[in-house]
Amino acid sequence: MDDRSFSSYSGGASAVEEAPARPARSHDGRTLLYGNLEIRPDEVQVLADGQRVGLTVREFQVLLVLAQREERVVRRADIYDHVWGGEMKQRDRSVDVFVRKVRTKLSLAAPDWSYIHTHFGIGYRFAATPLNGD
Repeated sequence: MDDRSFSSYSGGASAVEEAPARPARSHDGRTLLYGNLEIRPDEVQVLADGQRVGLTVREFQVLLVLAQREERVVRRADIYDHVWGGEMKQRDRSVDVFVRKVRTKLSLAAPDWSYIHTHFGIGYRFAATPLNGD
């Protein structure tokens, strides 16, 4: 994957006010750690509590695009451009479908955490949020 810049939503009440926190990195410097989730870009692999989460390559790409922009709202069109390449056609629901698939798999693997948050009419934001209030 290349490292193209992404537009992030930066205005209005829905914007995140604070600077995004950097994810913890493991001893190898490549594995991204968020809550109980490990994202290993070099291996195209995700672990929750040490157990592999079975994501397809495209699902992994969607998750990685969001996770690398932690706490920032990423527009659907920007996700589409990075993962599928090119401009998103009007009424194309590919991003929404794949976000739903990733959410479902993450919620089964890590039921005490929420990772992908919807910003209606804009896009999605990645933030590791414990559901039990911890």
